Amino acid sequence: MSRKEVRKQQNKLLHRIRTDLLILASTTDFKNWINRPIMLIKAFIPGFRKVKESDHAFTVFTVEVWNSGQKNILEKRYSEFEELHKQLKKIVVTPDFPPKKVMKWNAKVLEQRRLALQTYLQSFLDRDSIPKSLLRFLEVNIYTGSMESLDRLIDNNTETHQPLISFSFDAFLNENSKSTLPDIVVEGVTMGLYAPLENFLPG
Repeated sequence: MSRKEVRKQQNKLLHRIRTDLLILASTTDFKNWINRPIMLIKAFIPGFRKVKESDHAFTVFTVEVWNSGQKNILEKRYSEFEELHKQLKKIVVTPDFPPKKVMKWNAKVLEQRRLALQTYLQSFLDRDSIPKSLLRFLEVNIYTGSMESLDRLIDNNTETHQPLISFSFDAFLNENSKSTLPDIVVEGVTMGLYAPLENFLPG
């Protein structure tokens, strides 16, 4: 195959990729995926303790929330979990919620409830879409991940130290003069970003 024929095949491939990307970018599912909350959250309930206030006592569960490497520790009563469950039932299908027990001060019962509540929380955090009511319950700040939000984040970012490593030139912006083969990756990206759409449409 001659160089001219190779170039022709490359242009056909680039046109097909560009068309597919334009179709994909216009779909609702893709826009929803781009604007989805970007976060990695895990929640654990490592223990519980009894709290006494004036003339009554109750149990609080320690909730350990990990959000993108940051840990936050909360304390929640069973009644707060129960209220969360009522809210979630209105918007999503929920797993079984650990029921109330008569012997609520029994250590074995509390341990079973701790494990059940932990499983309950994590079942929602493993889903692609996490309900906002659960994020509020876990006191997690919601970041939508939109490009506009990212731009604001970058604009507000200020350097606090001098760079430790620097390069005198960008190797990816310098053409490799030793190679005799066309760089289809660089050409494809450059053409996809800067070339007019009319260049890819059939005549």
